[in-house]
Amino acid sequence: MPGDMITRDITPDVVTFNALIDSFVKEGKLTEAQELYNEMITRGIDPNTITYTTLIYGLCMENRLDEANQMMDLMVSKGCDPNSVTYSILINGYCKNKLVDEGMRLFRKMSLRGVVADTVTYSTLIQGFCLTGKPKVAKDLFQEMVSIGVPPSVVTYGILLDGLCDNGELEKALEILDQMHNCKMDPGICIYSTIIHGMCNAGKVNGAWDLFCSLPSKGVKPNVKTFTVMISGLCKKGSLPEANILLRKMEEDGIVPNVCTYNTLIRAHLSGGDISNSVELIEEMKRCGFSADASTIKMVMDMLSDGRLDKSFLDMLSGPFGDKSSSSLD
Repeated sequence: MPGDMITRDITPDVVTFNALIDSFVKEGKLTEAQELYNEMITRGIDPNTITYTTLIYGLCMENRLDEANQMMDLMVSKGCDPNSVTYSILINGYCKNKLVDEGMRLFRKMSLRGVVADTVTYSTLIQGFCLTGKPKVAKDLFQEMVSIGVPPSVVTYGILLDGLCDNGELEKALEILDQMHNCKMDPGICIYSTIIHGMCNAGKVNGAWDLFCSLPSKGVKPNVKTFTVMISGLCKKGSLPEANILLRKMEEDGIVPNVCTYNTLIRAHLSGGDISNSVELIEEMKRCGFSADASTIKMVMDMLSDGRLDKSFLDMLSGPFGDKSSSSLD
């Protein structure tokens, strides 16, 4: 393509090459992008921060982290300074591969080189430490960013709250939710769903229900995830009648149940020995175009093996909508 430009008396410059490299990287054609980089060098055109950052992004997308790190070292040796975007991309690559300690080392090197970390950089590391079961480090990073004046975004809060709930630190999550309220920041339905899920997992289903019921007064409309995690919490508590009512309330509000909603309720009814309601829910689920998930199938297989169900139930579960072979099950 640059050769075509030459024949038309158009001399490609660094901006032209960067645009082409970016296009190839976004299309997943890293080899072609690297060939363009080599052609830049051959033509005596100096790559800039954008060039190197784009190539580092491409390498990280292919999990070629060693090469990405070498590319960063190369750009520094050429007198081309990485910026916060460059560092954030490579840090994200490490975190995605659960190499958070490597990401942290790069983060500290970034500071030593005088590059100021931004909200994206901190959020990336916080997520990495949450996903690797290190909520304390995630909390410390969050406090650090606040103390030096880097503003957490709603995304940052969501990442941290999700990590805290997943790691059993509900009380800390609730404290941070209060901080959001005090800062006049609207958590939004995603964060409220996370907190409701965390409360249910911690056995605080009544508190989760109170929060769920308060959402309309906060101007927030529950979505399918919110309803499903609340239904799941009620099922875990053994409040199946309330869970069934919430399913119908969900439909009345115009929220379409998804495959997770149905499977959650089906498993709860099966666990309680309520085969009749399980069959009704399965038929409704199939009518909506959904099917049993792996957890439901495993439960059914376990119940088949110990005699609580017979094979006709499995045939009904896996058969098309309208298969009444389960009618003999009581």
